[in-house]
Order: sequence, then structure tokens, then C-alpha cells
Amino acid sequence: MARKCPAIVLLSDLVVLDPWIKKTADIFAKNGYLACAPDLYWHSRSAFVADKTKEVGYLQGVNSYSKLDQDTTLGDIECVFNTIKSHSGCNGKIAILGFSEGGTLSFLTAARLNPDAAIAYYATHIHDHLQEGKHINCQTILHMGKNDHYITKENTQKIHAALIGKFNIAIYQYQAGHGFANSKNLEIFNPEARALSFQRTFDLLDSLK
Repeated sequence: MARKCPAIVLLSDLVVLDPWIKKTADIFAKNGYLACAPDLYWHSRSAFVADKTKEVGYLQGVNSYSKLDQDTTLGDIECVFNTIKSHSGCNGKIAILGFSEGGTLSFLTAARLNPDAAIAYYATHIHDHLQEGKHINCQTILHMGKNDHYITKENTQKIHAALIGKFNIAIYQYQAGHGFANSKNLEIFNPEARALSFQRTFDLLDSLK
């Protein structure tokens, strides 16, 4: 019998399905996880895919994300959790991992849906939801770039101050900017920061096996 494994739900920048998030899901699958990158725009269109490295794709993603209802989206993520946890290959453990806007949703998912682990990469709006932090009980990692122009130093300080007493939440900062893990965009990609952050992410997720 094949060994059961933890599940991980991945949310991309702007929460769109793009080639990079699919490739990233493949990386986690090859490392022993049941990986899923859901289409959270299914209410408005089917299998929405955008190439954010091109301006038209990026603007399309921004427009669609602005219309996304947060509570409905979290409800959809909960449905994904319930479905993937019932998969015959899942060991009952589930994690959420998101990038940028997807990172903010990962933070909110950790607070409201009680996954077994949560990881947020350069989450753009955590500072707007810091009151939710007290509800996060799972092991959580926030990966942040010190040179992120989307997250001000003031907001970074607010995040640290609000979460400093939560010993289950680790905050790591890297000499990098926004999107440093995105190998599809060489203008912002930082391989050293990505490698270190992925190692820390896998160290946490391996505890679910």
C-alpha cells in the first residue's frame, strides 16, 4: 500500500492559475505531498489562466482579483480542504501556502479554517488583518522581502509587533524584493532567498508526514 501523505493547497499571486503555480505544485508533489492549486475564479469564469509576466495578463489578473469576494473565497478554500482531505492518498493533514495576495488568503485561512500548517510568501495585506492573528493556532511561516515595495517598513513593523507573542508564527526576512520566489520573472527572482525560504517551508511541511 502506498504511504499516505499530507496535502498542500497553493494560491498564486493574484490567486490565478498560471504556469508557474502549476510548476510549483509539481515541485511539492514530487517531494511527497498531495498538491492542489485550485481555480478560485470558478464563479465568474472557468479555469482562469493568466500570464502575469505580460502586462495584459497582469492587468487581467488585477481586475479579476479586485472582484473576488473574500468570504466566498475562504468558503471555496474550505471546500477544497474537505475534498482533498477525503482523498485516499491524504494522511489527514493539510497545509495552505500562498504568494502575494494568495499569501494574505493563507494568513486568513490559518486564522479561520484551522489547517495543520500555513505559509505566506510576501503577503501584501496581512497588515489589514492583524486582529486575525490571535486566532492562528497552527505552525505558520511568513516569508518577507526586506526590499518589498508593496509592504512598507511601517507595515512590516506592525506585523512584527502584532504577532511577536505568537510563538507558533515564524517571520523570516530576506535581502530580496516582492516576488522573490517567482522563477518565471527574472527581474524579481532571487534564487538565494527562494532556496532558503523553500528549505524552511519544507522543514515545516515535513513535520506533517
